[in-house]
Amino acid sequence: MCSSGVYAQNNNRVNGYVADTGKIPIKDANVMLTGDKDTLHTTTDEEGYFSFTKVKGESFSLKISTTGYQDFKDNYSFSEKKVLKIRHIQLKPDVHLLKEVVIKGKPNPMRIMQDTIEYNAAAYQVLEGDNMADLLKQLPGLEVDDEYNVTTMGKGMTKLRINGKDFFTNNVKDFIARLPAGIVAKIQVIDDFGDQANFTGIKMAEPIKLLNIVTKPGMNNGNFGNAGISGGTNNQFGIGGSINLWKDTKQSSGELNYNTSNNGAGTAQSMTGGISHADEINKNMNYRINYNLGRNRNAFTSEQAIETLNPLGTFYQKNISDGETLNNNHHFNGDFNYKSKKTFLDGNVMVSYNNGENISSSVNNQWGVIKQDLENVNQSINKSPAVNASLNFSRILKNKKSSLSGNFGISSSSNHADQYISTNTRYYDKVTELLVKDSLLNRNLLTDNNTQNFNFGFNYSLGLKKPKDTLARQSLTLSYNLSLGRNMSRVQTFVIDQLSKVPAFVDSLSTDYTSVSVNQNIGLGYTYSSNKVRYNFGANVSPALLSSDYVHLGQKVRNNTLNYSPRINLSKTISKSKTITLSYNGNNRNPTINELQPLRNTENLQNIVIGNPNLRPSFSHNVNSNYNYVNAKNGISLQTGLNFSTVQNEIVTNVVLIPDTLNSLKQETRFENTNGNYRLGGNYALNIPLKKNKYSISYSGSLETSNRAVFINNNKRFSKGINISQQLNAVITSKKIPTSARVSYRFSSNNNVLNENPIVDVLGQVNGAVFYHTHNYLADLNSSLRLKKLTFNARVNYSFSMNKGDGISDNFKNVQRLALSFSAMGRIKKTYYIDLKTSKTINTGYALANTNPFIVNASLSKRFLKDQSLSFSIHANDLLNQGNNLERFISGSSIVDRRTNQATRVFTVRLSYNISSFGGKGFRVDPD
Repeated sequence: MCSSGVYAQNNNRVNGYVADTGKIPIKDANVMLTGDKDTLHTTTDEEGYFSFTKVKGESFSLKISTTGYQDFKDNYSFSEKKVLKIRHIQLKPDVHLLKEVVIKGKPNPMRIMQDTIEYNAAAYQVLEGDNMADLLKQLPGLEVDDEYNVTTMGKGMTKLRINGKDFFTNNVKDFIARLPAGIVAKIQVIDDFGDQANFTGIKMAEPIKLLNIVTKPGMNNGNFGNAGISGGTNNQFGIGGSINLWKDTKQSSGELNYNTSNNGAGTAQSMTGGISHADEINKNMNYRINYNLGRNRNAFTSEQAIETLNPLGTFYQKNISDGETLNNNHHFNGDFNYKSKKTFLDGNVMVSYNNGENISSSVNNQWGVIKQDLENVNQSINKSPAVNASLNFSRILKNKKSSLSGNFGISSSSNHADQYISTNTRYYDKVTELLVKDSLLNRNLLTDNNTQNFNFGFNYSLGLKKPKDTLARQSLTLSYNLSLGRNMSRVQTFVIDQLSKVPAFVDSLSTDYTSVSVNQNIGLGYTYSSNKVRYNFGANVSPALLSSDYVHLGQKVRNNTLNYSPRINLSKTISKSKTITLSYNGNNRNPTINELQPLRNTENLQNIVIGNPNLRPSFSHNVNSNYNYVNAKNGISLQTGLNFSTVQNEIVTNVVLIPDTLNSLKQETRFENTNGNYRLGGNYALNIPLKKNKYSISYSGSLETSNRAVFINNNKRFSKGINISQQLNAVITSKKIPTSARVSYRFSSNNNVLNENPIVDVLGQVNGAVFYHTHNYLADLNSSLRLKKLTFNARVNYSFSMNKGDGISDNFKNVQRLALSFSAMGRIKKTYYIDLKTSKTINTGYALANTNPFIVNASLSKRFLKDQSLSFSIHANDLLNQGNNLERFISGSSIVDRRTNQATRVFTVRLSYNISSFGGKGFRVDPD
């Protein structure tokens, strides 16, 4: 009995967690524990965790192995505690594979984990020559546009990492078209709370969407880049190149490009260059530096039509402007990172300098309830230097349960502008519409703005007793954040006499202004985290002080606000294939200089802007929730989201029409605080794969309702909108004849939502309310020809919009748009590529004169050399020369039609040489 008692006391427990270099858990890894009295074996679960109970010895060795990764070995011993928790065991990819082993089976296309959705590249159709963007377009819940912008469930995704590590610029769109899909093993969409939160495990802030690429073994290094020269019609000429040298954490890059052309308004010229380097100093520390420069010169011409509704009547504006801008910019960025088992340190320094010149002229005709004509010439020179520095640190304290984190940040920026404005205004009698006065006003504005900010914060996490026999962690957190800001603005206005040409200082149009803001946030909360659930809840107190000193007026204004808000963040893995998240956050926003200063900004004499020094900071409340599900057997997946936001003391414009001395009216824009604005929306995406993702059907959409306050002539009104968007997609992909089809329907209702392809039908006006409806129909059919493969796409798009405004006296014009498009791309005889894109758009209801363009784009390219690294291509854009660049958006009680006039029919030839080698193997990336 005595022997049995001692035996029981020596029973120890070991818990551990295994992940890859991208911090993604590894399941089914073999774990072997060997000691003097023990030889035990187990495997990691779906979330990467393992556990041994009844370990008899006081010391042991641990070995972890699995296919595709290097073995892990280490020795451990128990202290006074009987439970040993081993966190963050990291397995590195095995780069010494003798040959590639092909396992034929049915891979699981998706895996849903806490904060992560993982896609298995082997489950999708990756064809020779595909780039990473081609693979991303196949993944459920992801959308990639023609400019390589990536969105997921309505949220933009800009940050990129490879194997969990920083990758050159970390910008998604910079690389997904340049990296081959053949090096990808997995793609992970991660809710990223930041490196500091990942280190401490305290995840409370609003996460961003991060794209992490897990490469195949041995593919975490390579060289890629290109060099090319091009020319064509419209005086086109371009030359440039880039090179990227990548060996895991050691990364070097350089690029230099020059392009010039005639864009239809004049010369468009750009020169960009940059260098970067990153490397490890030791196993715990790394650094990164980069420098970029740019010089841009761009001529422009545009026209704009504005219709503004007002209880006093409707007035219209038509504006035609042209000019040229010149901009030079320099940007340097350097950062370092140190991370050990107990310490995290991250620092960053950024320095930038911008200077530019602008010259423009415009003619603005206004009629309706206000009748004026305005001719304007504007010339300006500006300089803007800026410097920013930040430091973040975290430390795991002695008891290994508690942690202390802090952050510091300083920034300083300035802007100097020298602006000359010449305005000739013709005033008309509002009854007879006869010319009353012709006024010429020449002004010189000297503007100096200086801004300094200091940020400080800390977070103390007190570890509580851990639940028995688990890896769970619970703690109390105390946080404090302070933001100090100081802004100085001085505007000197000189009016130039028409006869003597002598400038005279005008005090009433000048300002000397200083503001100081103090924003604080104090939070107390409770956090619990385990492998299946993580939640934290608490409360925040946010006092804010805004003090403004108007020196030229001898006036001081001081505003104090105090906001309270709860703090909620929940993430739960319901099962191996189901997760749910819920979060709330609140944020302060201070008014800008233009919104605060009680100065009549007369830069636009037809719309004088006057600030409100009594404005208070606004506070936004945001609630977000998500539910994700995937069936491991058949791959069916469902992703849903729900969000709600409302703003206290939201800062909105107040457009006022006031009489002038010439028996007419003039427009003034002021600013007010208001409540009652909210937005409630949801989105969803259902994907059904068939035949190992050769076929798939997906249904996605979004619903949204909103309420927004609009001030017109000091009267508050509300406008309500409803947005409904539905999309049905069917995709067929085959090695012989890949095809895809898409059918979608969209219905939307909103007064202030910008529709890129709107067809607006105003149904009518009932008791001063305006109704708009928008419908979208979309049909796609795709197939692909590469050798015997063809990529084909056809689309029909119809849009119809709905909008309801309260108390508006008139209604906007009907706008409708019907668009049909067709595209095909393929490879013929291994080295020839052909691409054809056509679209027909029918526009009605725009205030601007417009055409119904039929756009035809085509290209043909030929590859040379054994590895097809040299290519020659011919591109033809807008063969029929019918492009019109027409868009519409709604702002407050105004609807704006805008068109940028530029050359759209362009023929280009290009010769380029491409480098694409990864893991010692060459990869071909087909042209887009």
